[in-house]
Amino acid sequence: MTERVETREHDPGEETVLDDIIDLEEYAKRGERPPLAKGYRIKINGESYVVHDPMPTGREILTLGGLLPVENYTLRLKAAGSKPEKIALDQKVDLRKPGVEKFKALPRDQTEG
Repeated sequence: MTERVETREHDPGEETVLDDIIDLEEYAKRGERPPLAKGYRIKINGESYVVHDPMPTGREILTLGGLLPVENYTLRLKAAGSKPEKIALDQKVDLRKPGVEKFKALPRDQTEG
């Protein structure tokens, strides 16, 4: 007699938190949604940083990148297959959204803001 064992590996209502640091650029290249994780490796102006909150604000991303004062910078999000999107200082960014690749911060002109 054969016993049938059911697994819940693909239960959409349950999500496992990985103990790893997830590289967002790698998931974007594969077109996959990053899983919940201990941390997320993001790139800001080509440099890698790890953020632990999956929903940081523009202000937090600029601060992490050492771009201070944050009011002097314009932050843009590059997502796979789309044009760069301007991120406001208090705007939250969902790092788990599929396609999130990297961030670019540019100094504001004297006429901006």
